[in-house]
Amino acid sequence: MPRVFDRSALRRVSEERGVPIAELLLREGRRALGSFTLLGISPVSRYVVRAALLAAKELEAPVMFIASLNQVDVDGGYTGWTPKGFVEHLAREVEELGVEQPVIVALDHGGPWLKDRHVEEDLGLGEAMEAAKRSIEAALRAGYDVLHIDTTVEPGRVPDPETVARRTVKLIEFAEDVRRSAGLPPVSYEVGSDRWGLRDEESTARLIALVKRGLENRGVHEARLLFLVGDVGTVVRPSNTLDTAKAARLVKLAGDHGLFLKTHSTDFVENPEEFPRVGVGGANIGPEFAYRQYMAVKTLEEEARKVLGGEVGALRVVTEEILRDGRWRRYAGGRGLEELPENEKDFVLGISSRYVWSAPRVEEALRSLASRLSNAGVDAEATILNSLKGRIGHYMRSFGLERLAERIVPVSKIS
Repeated sequence: MPRVFDRSALRRVSEERGVPIAELLLREGRRALGSFTLLGISPVSRYVVRAALLAAKELEAPVMFIASLNQVDVDGGYTGWTPKGFVEHLAREVEELGVEQPVIVALDHGGPWLKDRHVEEDLGLGEAMEAAKRSIEAALRAGYDVLHIDTTVEPGRVPDPETVARRTVKLIEFAEDVRRSAGLPPVSYEVGSDRWGLRDEESTARLIALVKRGLENRGVHEARLLFLVGDVGTVVRPSNTLDTAKAARLVKLAGDHGLFLKTHSTDFVENPEEFPRVGVGGANIGPEFAYRQYMAVKTLEEEARKVLGGEVGALRVVTEEILRDGRWRRYAGGRGLEELPENEKDFVLGISSRYVWSAPRVEEALRSLASRLSNAGVDAEATILNSLKGRIGHYMRSFGLERLAERIVPVSKIS
């Protein structure tokens, strides 16, 4: 099954050799070119997706989109994209922008109770697992490259490593059955989570050992594990920092099992250059890009007041939709918006804006803002895209991804 969203030479090598592209990139690229860290980008809006593709093209870097069940799912998620719809959107963007760099698509946090709606609907274990299976199958059939199988969450309790491993093996076995029966090529798997209540290294070590043993016992020999997720001290907040000592230990743990460490919650991290230095294989960022888009819109609203002499109202509409959605309360520490200092208010609204960028009222408000500013000689779309592209490019450079796409192809062909 060709991945029509990726026109890169590396993709062709991946398909010819039957090796998942993320695995090919990491194993052979690192062996020949040294350490680098793949950047996983949450597709929280069409602006973020386009900015990421533009950054990848400009820097000749691979780009990996990591879509959670809340964002992209069989019901459309908060972006409005199903897995099939998302990869079709990517294919159109890649074609329009002329992107020739590797584009990797991954499922992020695929498992029971990892979609807000499933918690709100109080699904039992059986229902939650079946919902996860439907999402995994849709991702596979859409052409995803990496599946993060995450069974570390359960309402009302913290599941132990044995329980997490057993459920993880069940979902990987299901995915492999679907893949084989549909004649789909191999994919990479990611296990573990930073959301697990057991954040100690011993539990992570026990989990990966149990998962590998469980797959072996079940005869699931073709499943290609690539990433292990562990707690490296990162939290979505300003002044976020990688705990390099903890990361180095987990890099070794993952390596002992033939895997690469994947970090989550890398948003706003202040020491991104440390990720490839200590050997982190991949790092996910999402809410920060929603925040950057929010701040760009806020800047445009302020510009509109100056050049148009009044409020356009786009930021007000965005804020109203965030408040209507309600998930902003998770980040406000029990306080109301009026109780927050201005910079903290911007942070809470900014990272919560990811839930509403695809809301019809918000999309219409942004179109109106862009139209009115265009009449005054201001390109609103370029302002938003450049803000996002600059930040994404910062991470790509820090992670050692610049020009990686052109350097990796000769290596992969001769390996």
